[in-house]
Amino acid sequence: MSDDDFMYEDEEEYEFEYEEDDGEGGEDVGVENRYYNAKGLRDDFDAAIREFQTVVDDSPSLTEWGFKATKQMLKLCLRESKYDQVLSYYEKMLDYVRQSIVSRNYAEKSINNMLERVSLAATPDFIQRFHQMTLLVLKETKNDRLWLRTSLRLAKILLDQREYQALDTLLSELRCECEDDSGAVIMERGTQLLEIHAMYLAMYSALEEHKKLKDTYLQCMAIKSAIPHPRIMGFICECGGKLFMGECNWEQAKANFFDAFKNYDEAGSPQRVQVLKYLVLASLLSESEVNPLSGPEAMSYVNDPAIVAITALVAAFENQDVVGFEHTLRQNKVHIQDDPFIDRYIVDLRRTLRMQALEGA
Repeated sequence: MSDDDFMYEDEEEYEFEYEEDDGEGGEDVGVENRYYNAKGLRDDFDAAIREFQTVVDDSPSLTEWGFKATKQMLKLCLRESKYDQVLSYYEKMLDYVRQSIVSRNYAEKSINNMLERVSLAATPDFIQRFHQMTLLVLKETKNDRLWLRTSLRLAKILLDQREYQALDTLLSELRCECEDDSGAVIMERGTQLLEIHAMYLAMYSALEEHKKLKDTYLQCMAIKSAIPHPRIMGFICECGGKLFMGECNWEQAKANFFDAFKNYDEAGSPQRVQVLKYLVLASLLSESEVNPLSGPEAMSYVNDPAIVAITALVAAFENQDVVGFEHTLRQNKVHIQDDPFIDRYIVDLRRTLRMQALEGA
C-alpha cells in the first residue's frame, strides 16, 4: 500500500478563496468596512496586506476583527509562497487562540482550514514546522481532541518523510494519551489507538522489523473498542496477510487478505485490487479448490487487467504450462513482477512448476 493512500488524503485542489467568516463580532463599523475593503484588494498583495494591517493596528487590543485580518494576511502570504511571513502571521493568529479572543469552535475551524491549506501548498519541512506550532498551542489551551487529530496528521507527514526516529517519539507520546495509568486502553480512545498502531505497522514494514510488526498487528487485533475507518482496517489486515504469507500460513493469509479487500472496497481505495491479487496468490499457494474470485464482492473485478494477469498466471501453473507461465510473466510484468511482494513468490512457483512438469514428462 502506498503511503499516499494511508490516511488524511487531500483530494481537493488548492485554491485561494476566503471562507465565510462565522465568528461572532460586534466591533466598530469602520474596522469592519476596512476589513471587507481589504478582502476586495486580494489581487493586489501589497495593498491588501497594508489594509488588513490597519484593521489590526487600529484595534486597541486583540479583537475578533484582528484575528480575521491576521488570518487573511496569512492566506495571502501562503498564496505567494512567502513561508517566513506565513509563520509570523500564524504565530500572531495563534496568540488570539491562546487568549480566547474567538470562540473555541471558530478557532478550531480556522486552525483546521490553515492545516489543510498548508498541506496542499507548502514543502514537507515547512508543513512539519507549521503542525508543531499548532500542537504547542493546542496543548496550552487543553484542546485534547484537536491536539490528537493534529498529531496524527503530523505522524503521517513524518512517515512520508521517513523520519522514523521522530515518528517513533511522537507515536509513543500519542499512545500514552490513549492508555490509562495501568496501560489499559481508554474506551473512548480505542479508534485513535488503532490509527496509532497502524502508523507503527507502516513504520515497521518500511524498516523490515518483522517481530515488532507482528507484535503490533496482534495488538491491533486485541483492540475491541474501536470503530476505525475501513481504510485503516484494510491496511492492518493487509499487513496481517503479508505476515502470515511469510510464515507460510496460507489460510490465515487468505482470511486477512479477504478482510483487507472488503475494507478497501468499502473505503473506495484502489488498494482493493492489489490485495485481491494477493488473495489469489495465497489461494494458489494453499492449493485451495475454492476460487477466491467467485464471491459477489470480487466478481466485479475479474476483468481488471491486474486480476486478469494474476489469474492467467494461476491457470498456467495449475495446467503445468511452463511456456504459458513464462509468457504471462513477460506480458504482465507491471502487474506481477513489478510488485515486490508478489515477485518474491515467483521464484518458488517457477521452481515448483518446472519440477511438476519434469515429473509428469
